Amino acid sequence: MAKNIVLDEYIMKKNKIPVLTKDAEWKALFEPYMTKSMKRVAKELEKKVAEEQDAMKQMKVHRKLKQNLMGRILQLSDEVNNSKNEEALIKLEDAKEKLLQVNDRLDEFQFKIETLPKEIEMLNMELLKESIEIAYKDIEDGNEKLKTLTEEIIKLRDQLKSSWDEKLNLESRVEVLYAYLHNTLGYEQTNKLDKEFL
Repeated sequence: MAKNIVLDEYIMKKNKIPVLTKDAEWKALFEPYMTKSMKRVAKELEKKVAEEQDAMKQMKVHRKLKQNLMGRILQLSDEVNNSKNEEALIKLEDAKEKLLQVNDRLDEFQFKIETLPKEIEMLNMELLKESIEIAYKDIEDGNEKLKTLTEEIIKLRDQLKSSWDEKLNLESRVEVLYAYLHNTLGYEQTNKLDKEFL
């Protein structure tokens, strides 16, 4: 059924829907009732979110590394040009090689930072659709059960009212009969009969 649920493609951004696996309200409502499919999607979603966070962290680290390498290259270039230092030339080539590697890594992280949000949104949407399916199934089942319980409560209330009326009628009859016997036979005779019959 989740595949048949059609949602506005911009609903996630429009309604500021968070990553569901990070949302306390969603977790409380759905985590205990997750299907195998939901568990798989949630696991993949968590993995992609962790990848995105790692890519952002690595991006900062590698930018700083690039900055340091560029400073080192400028310093070494100056040494090579001004003092014709052979050792500085080897270090310069090494620094340039490292800079190329850092640039490649930066490109990788940039690509991840650009593509992962869409993957995360798609997985989040899939999880949302499955959550909607569970919600409506539970609402439907809950409404059926509520109808049954309401009918049972009405029957029990009617039964209780009937029993209450019967109790009041019996109490009234017992009081009237006892009063009649007391008035007719007197206190002493009624006491003797009470011991025999009650």
